[in-house]
Amino acid sequence: MYKLENIIGHPQILRTLKNSVQRGKMAHAYLFMGPSGVGKETVARAFAGVLLCEAPREGDACGNCRSCRQIEGGNHPDLHLLQPTGASIKIEQMRELQRQVQYKPYQGGRHVFIIEKAEAMTQEAANSFLKTLEEPTGQTAFLLLSDQPYGLLPTILSRCQQFQFRPLSSQEVAAGLVSLCGMEQDAASQLAPLAGGSLGRAVRLSGGGEQWPLRTKALEIARLLPQMNKTRALAVAEEMAADRAEAAECLEIILLWLRDILVFQYAGKPDILINQDRTGSIVEQSAWYEPAALSAIIEEIKLARERILANANTRMTLEVLMLKIHSYGGNDNAN
Repeated sequence: MYKLENIIGHPQILRTLKNSVQRGKMAHAYLFMGPSGVGKETVARAFAGVLLCEAPREGDACGNCRSCRQIEGGNHPDLHLLQPTGASIKIEQMRELQRQVQYKPYQGGRHVFIIEKAEAMTQEAANSFLKTLEEPTGQTAFLLLSDQPYGLLPTILSRCQQFQFRPLSSQEVAAGLVSLCGMEQDAASQLAPLAGGSLGRAVRLSGGGEQWPLRTKALEIARLLPQMNKTRALAVAEEMAADRAEAAECLEIILLWLRDILVFQYAGKPDILINQDRTGSIVEQSAWYEPAALSAIIEEIKLARERILANANTRMTLEVLMLKIHSYGGNDNAN
């Protein structure tokens, strides 16, 4: 099982959580907020393990007791995971949570609820959850995870102990790739800067190995951007839209690529680029764009990615994006 001591990064947050356990001053509700893939869920699951552990040591789970073994096996009866069904967390799910809260824990001292994408609660669900937070019991702890905490009710925010998770350093991401994916240190160090501080993104980007298949796909799309006709632009949008999460990741990789092109156009220094292993392609493609048009394209991609992450229609968002990129200089005579 994940233990707090084994988590990469976020030392101050981990220290604070451990200290609260050692002092017996745990809150009844926590909000872990920050970008996707930086470790919020990993920390939440490890902290849930501490809260349910029968014999915590130095503020961390022991890793050996019955509860720890159940958590590792994914079958602890007092650990509950609440996720959106579709695009939202619905009132029916919150009513079920409230029903579970009313019962005594099966074997531990408390129930622990991990609520993923807490900002996805409907208005009804949020108001219902607020009533639960307003009447805390010592037998329940809520761990809310959110990429977009501004989507939560202010009254929910005020009742949670808040922790801001920030992107990991490239060194931390590289260490995670070595540990989790078994990558060689050199390959991990080369890939880490492309992840934007997200270990989760780095793992997905690597494909669990050293071929970086998602990056290869994204850079092929980036290569096509300035030469797409309208038909090809819509075809690329359709292909990307097949997987919402992958589409968001592809756009993030393309953003880093175009950022490098823009940086090279203004600074002319390959040593400050993120995609260090592709400097030749960046230099070549820097001649394909006017800086003003490239800046506008980057902003359009950022906006589209934000809309996709906010559960907008993926295909429609990508179609609009690709047609806008085409309008900045696409080739209607291209194949």
